[in-house]
Amino acid sequence: MRLSYSAISTYQKCPLSYKFLYVDRLPTKPSHHLSFGSSIHSALEFFYNVEVAEPCSLDRLLEELDNVWLSEGYENESHEVQYKEKGRAILTQFYNENVLAFAVPIAVEKRFALDMDGITLSGIIDRVDRLSNGGIEIIDYKTNEKLPPKTKINTDLQLPIYHMAIEELYGTAPEKLTLYFLVPNRQISTRKTKNDVTKAKDTIFKVADNIRSKKFDPFKNPLCPWCDFIELCPLHKDDPVILARAAANGKTSTGKSLKTAEPKAAIEELKKSATEIENAVDEYLELIEKINGARSRLGELQSIIHNYCESNGLASVSGTRGELSREARKTTHYNIDKLRELLEPRGLWEKVLDVNGHLLKKLLDDASSQGELRKIIETAKEVEEISYVLYVKDEPTEE
Repeated sequence: MRLSYSAISTYQKCPLSYKFLYVDRLPTKPSHHLSFGSSIHSALEFFYNVEVAEPCSLDRLLEELDNVWLSEGYENESHEVQYKEKGRAILTQFYNENVLAFAVPIAVEKRFALDMDGITLSGIIDRVDRLSNGGIEIIDYKTNEKLPPKTKINTDLQLPIYHMAIEELYGTAPEKLTLYFLVPNRQISTRKTKNDVTKAKDTIFKVADNIRSKKFDPFKNPLCPWCDFIELCPLHKDDPVILARAAANGKTSTGKSLKTAEPKAAIEELKKSATEIENAVDEYLELIEKINGARSRLGELQSIIHNYCESNGLASVSGTRGELSREARKTTHYNIDKLRELLEPRGLWEKVLDVNGHLLKKLLDDASSQGELRKIIETAKEVEEISYVLYVKDEPTEE
């Protein structure tokens, strides 16, 4: 079995999308994100793929971006121009940040293939650097807009896989593994222990076993609207909200999703339907949040008012908008032993074996239970708790 970090990551996000992509070999739709990332990577490969430590000029680097630029997946010419300008800004920032410390790497775009008990794990490392102490650093470029959560970085398989690859290729473990986030211009470096590598291997073997066992159930995740196979997914094929988002991302054919031959009309129909339900859900959740907040505050106010009334011996209290009265309400229960002692001699115990208010009320409402029996049963009632309730006192009406 041949696997890569990308394939494993795809399976972890959604086994069904892995099947569509790697087993069924279904075609994917062009993506401007992929085109943009590949273009930036190719330009940086050119920048570092030299034999002497003499970096090219910034103008030459930006010229190379034009040479390697991929145009697939952009919405229109304006969208592409916007991203090309973004790419030029990223490379300008990168150049200014790194040109003074420029050094020839050990390798760029380094390919590897690891043999792991019947699994061939392959991939490409963006850059392999030599540290000043002779150790090895891995550099992997990222064109994400935002930094991922730290937990994601710590648990992701990419760096442990690269760690294993460096050990295999150079006979030594890397001292530093760095993710270079080009957009926010941040580098996050880490190291991997033997335990980290062992856990990564366990995950890889588990994924491989699941693939061999053909476990390809779909899995919902935040990336669903960006899935190339959204229209084939049993979880989302009839979901107008997800389909509308997918249509906006260029991931649906629209005509297949709706009974219309006009793509623009189909997208508008999807968006309208999605907007309506999203607004309804958002309003519902907003109301629930307000109600819960009001309930919480209501409880706090009740405590303040009850404590004030209790401290001052008041049965009512006024505000500028009206008056609240306070009354005691008793919560009672029956002493089971006493109740049994009273009812058993009269042959009535069996009727209330499940002693509760409902059955006792039924017994008391019975014509034969009037008079003395009612009084006897009431003697078994004990006060369990006294609580207080507030109610809005009716204002006297004007004549």
